[in-house]
Amino acid sequence: MNNYVITEIDSAQKKMSAYVSLLSYRYMNLCVKAELGALMPVNVYLGDQVYNIEDVANVYSPDEFQFSVYPKNENNQQDIIQGIYEAHPEFKMELKTSGGGSYILYTMPEVDENRHDFLQNAIKGLHEECGARLEAIRVEFKESLLENLTKVGVSKDETDEALQALDELHERTQKMADNQLEQKQTEIDEAYQRYLEEKENQKLGEANNFDYSQGMRLGQDE
Repeated sequence: MNNYVITEIDSAQKKMSAYVSLLSYRYMNLCVKAELGALMPVNVYLGDQVYNIEDVANVYSPDEFQFSVYPKNENNQQDIIQGIYEAHPEFKMELKTSGGGSYILYTMPEVDENRHDFLQNAIKGLHEECGARLEAIRVEFKESLLENLTKVGVSKDETDEALQALDELHERTQKMADNQLEQKQTEIDEAYQRYLEEKENQKLGEANNFDYSQGMRLGQDE
């Protein structure tokens, strides 16, 4: 393949891959599970300096739905809390103690019906935006190739090969975006089902406690 074509296809691939990576980053920050990457946008302000979360705290995931944030300096605890709140106000926060020190426990919000619908609409919108960007890149490079290939002495067969390579690149990249959407949809749906099951178990527990209490009172009345 002509060197010019190789360079152009490589450039198109980098641009398309960047948008797919951006889609992944955005999905990560529509938090269902506690993914450490979701803390990347957190800025912690200490005086006139701004720090990333890893500069001022150690972060662990005790399970797939929680973060444990241990300030490296407990005097910075409120600044860390503020930084995380500004990036993710939806996180549920609790102050905990361990071994004489304190840490901050964050739990991901439950996916009830409202949050389920919000998240599903949000990821579909981001997916559509990514798809539009990918198509725009494909059109941009197709026009560039058609305009410049004759100038660099590329034959019709080579031109057709270049355009096919561009279309295949677009198809592969779009498929990656589609797969990300499907995975996130599944993650959201599973979290919603978990929420429904927990609510159902809670109702059953309350009903059982009520029946037991009623039985105790009836026995006393007798």
